[in-house]
Amino acid sequence: MKDHIIQGKEKHYFFNTQKDSSGNGLTVIRMGETFPSPDYYVERTPRIFRSFGGVFVLEYVIGGEGYIECEGETYHVASGDFYFLNRGYSHRYFSDKRNPMHKIWLNAAGPFVAGIVSALGIGEPVFIAHYDAEPLFRKMQRTLSSIDYSNRFLVYDRVALIVTEMLLGAAAAKRDENAAERDIVYEVKRFIDAGTNPGTTLDEICTRFLQNKSYLIFRFRREFGITPHRYLLRRKMDAAKDLLTTSPMPIKEISELLGFANPQYFSSAFRRATGMTPGEYRGSPNKKNQEFNDEP
Repeated sequence: MKDHIIQGKEKHYFFNTQKDSSGNGLTVIRMGETFPSPDYYVERTPRIFRSFGGVFVLEYVIGGEGYIECEGETYHVASGDFYFLNRGYSHRYFSDKRNPMHKIWLNAAGPFVAGIVSALGIGEPVFIAHYDAEPLFRKMQRTLSSIDYSNRFLVYDRVALIVTEMLLGAAAAKRDENAAERDIVYEVKRFIDAGTNPGTTLDEICTRFLQNKSYLIFRFRREFGITPHRYLLRRKMDAAKDLLTTSPMPIKEISELLGFANPQYFSSAFRRATGMTPGEYRGSPNKKNQEFNDEP
């Protein structure tokens, strides 16, 4: 496998073959811009640029969308995303054929970038943040366009500052993203706990909070160790036990209030949760001793 581009549309702004050309620990290998092409595809292994000690890839998606494959994972990137590919890993990345990427990028090497990402805790093979890095890439493009033999060390110092600002900004944006994600799942949990709409469904919750269902499930489980569906069912069973204990409401009406498709489904779910049917629970003298069981 080698570094290659198939029918890609690229414009290279800088290309360097001298690994010792930098005096500050930053080696800029090349910089360029990739224009939309449905056939854009790159494969990179640790052997590529091995003489430089491995390559770091910094890219910003100006438009369109694409995918990155690494270590058995597939990552989606789209307009407005900055991503960093760490050295030492095999990567494949390519455009979405229906909405191909337009992106600007930098390939770099050396201990300078390694030190920054280590200090920022960016150890993963693929780091993605929704962060507008295009102005810094354009600034870098202008800076590199002025390079000649006499000023190369000054230019590399200026590029090093731009790279530092870019990675710091992306790391801060990622922290903000993570905080926002935690806020959303806590809002969802508070909404479920409030019980103001006991018949609500997970789909309705996703619509209310403008969340992708699969991603919300992943984030909720990561934060609380339980899926939102199981947590919602647990709260519904708590509400059912309370209604069965404190009100004369018919079981059919309780089932409807809690959003079950029919009383039979409600009875089956309640029995799995408590070991008793709703009717048995209502007549049991030991209601308080019934533990909830959310096993499927």
